[in-house]
Amino acid sequence: MFDPGTELSVEDACARLGLDPAAPVADLQGAFQRALKTARGTDEHVSPASYRDILEAYRRLRLREPEAPDRKYEDWPSHIELTPAEAILGGAKVGRLPTGRPFETRLPPALRDGDLVWVWGWLLQVRIDAGDELAVRGDDIWITAHKHPSQLKPGARISVETPSGPFSFRLSEEAIAAGLARAPGLGLPPSRGHAQGDLYVKLVADRKAGGPVELLRRLTRAA
Repeated sequence: MFDPGTELSVEDACARLGLDPAAPVADLQGAFQRALKTARGTDEHVSPASYRDILEAYRRLRLREPEAPDRKYEDWPSHIELTPAEAILGGAKVGRLPTGRPFETRLPPALRDGDLVWVWGWLLQVRIDAGDELAVRGDDIWITAHKHPSQLKPGARISVETPSGPFSFRLSEEAIAAGLARAPGLGLPPSRGHAQGDLYVKLVADRKAGGPVELLRRLTRAA
């Protein structure tokens, strides 16, 4: 295991990744992934200490200077880009590995930004796009709701679309004043060491959204 009080040499870093010291820089990422697969073994588990050791070796060779181990994996070299809906719901995902090879896989639900997932033998870090109408922030789900001003009144019940379906609630004076409503416990569920998240609804007064009269007209036309 890497000792933060000592300097990791280039030779030791290469040995940790199974990489020839004379190998080109282009071989570094492949060696990093192979080391992870070896550490993973047959029990589908890599200890946090092994993660830190392998990541530290990668960073030592990439940066050419020693650094303290990154325990939050903020500099993970390989990523998978997800939309907020993909991170929340999981399911089928297609994309390309860092090698350029296309892949098709199924992701678990309730992924957070920075989580690590296995995809075809590669350990990839989740990067969630910042959406305007839907976003994942830590354990919480954020939704922007455009509502007609006539709907934004204390006690009014409004409905918003979420990845799991419509959700309705009554507005409080505090929510209207802040332009933000919170629904405790309706964010991402607890998983992989994460806590239960909340749902936040950002309220935006928008006359183009249509008020009750326009809603009644749409329902009448649909009947």
